[in-house]
Amino acid sequence: MNDTMREAVDFLYDLPKFTTKNSLDHTRKLMELLGSPCFNRKVIHVAGSNGKGSVCSYLYHMLLAAGKSAALFTSPHLVDIRERFQVNGNLVSEEEFLAAYDRVRAASEELVRNNLNHPTFFEFIFAMGMVIFEKAQTEYIVLETGLGGRLDATNSYPHPILTVITSISLEHMEILGDSIEKIAAEKAGILKPGVPVVYLDAEEETARVIRTRAQETGCPQIAVFKKMFQNYEIKENSIEFLLSTAYDCSNWNVPGHAVYQVENASLAITAMHVLEVADNATLQRGLQMTEWPGRMQEVLPEIYFDGAHNPSGIEAFVTSVRLLTKGDIYPPLLLFSMVKEKDLHAAAGLLAAGVNWESIAVTTVAGERGVPAETLCCLFFADGAEAACPVESIDDAREAFRVMQNRKKPGQKLFCTGSLYFIGNLLETLIQE
Repeated sequence: MNDTMREAVDFLYDLPKFTTKNSLDHTRKLMELLGSPCFNRKVIHVAGSNGKGSVCSYLYHMLLAAGKSAALFTSPHLVDIRERFQVNGNLVSEEEFLAAYDRVRAASEELVRNNLNHPTFFEFIFAMGMVIFEKAQTEYIVLETGLGGRLDATNSYPHPILTVITSISLEHMEILGDSIEKIAAEKAGILKPGVPVVYLDAEEETARVIRTRAQETGCPQIAVFKKMFQNYEIKENSIEFLLSTAYDCSNWNVPGHAVYQVENASLAITAMHVLEVADNATLQRGLQMTEWPGRMQEVLPEIYFDGAHNPSGIEAFVTSVRLLTKGDIYPPLLLFSMVKEKDLHAAAGLLAAGVNWESIAVTTVAGERGVPAETLCCLFFADGAEAACPVESIDDAREAFRVMQNRKKPGQKLFCTGSLYFIGNLLETLIQE
């Protein structure tokens, strides 16, 4: 990273320290100052608690397989901030990143001169993405919401061609609401009049909220039920499953080892069927092209990284671990860490009860959001967790990973999970070694 790039990234990371949450009108004013970039593009807008990044990546790669020019905006990044902006199969260059940064910074300074708030980190990043994609002139843009949906900066885009809502769970309750219904309402806030919505109908409480909102806004509804994709089989490097919907009944193959990706792939496939962009063979090719780091990713033989960052994600992670270790000679090892605002007690309880681990190590995510390893360690001995194996705390994440690597026996699996920021730290460690 050159000095100019480093200065820009440092500026962006400092933004949360001196800005507050802004309204969608504020984001719209920022976009107007930038010339309303990409407001004539085919945008697919995706919200949800778990899986939305994976769904976005599947959609993006299926569009590319269909020969379409496409862009992808996601968050967070794991190692390189440019991961948030992808165009036609590539990360944006540092030059493209800096050109967009300069334009958005100039517009931000104009807002401040007009006695308006400075854009937040996410507003700034979103605006940069739209500037980058405008210059690239892509036909399609896949947008992942940051937090929630209704008030998210991405929701300033006025007319997407399709919206998708993935699984919904209790998360960020201090911001999104103290019930699953309130959180679902925030996610359903991305629905636009007349724009079709593809959504996961897994829980009646959340599905009812989405259906009601769709009816109020005149949105065609396409529900994907779990019974439509329950038959799956884990192969060596992929998962085969049958998807049966009103559009099609076919066998599919999704790369990787995470069984929860069957759900996400089913949503993405159904969304592509609604758009009528490509045939099944092309869509399958797009699925096979998809690489989405940090989602049950086998980074080294028998070593897996998974950013299961909330209780629902942990439940899905546990399901995958059980299937992947079925018949193994040795119980698996676990390395775990999370950030402050997550439900740490629930995560520890699910991990302790869900798998017969040989041993568990907990560590600290780098940065001010990290929870001390000793604090996390205590959670595995609290009521509702009570791990049945040794649990130790190792403050430094790199050292913790090295310790668990050395402890792993041939034929034994090591799983590293928790915050995506933690997984990003570990991936960066592997790159630097």
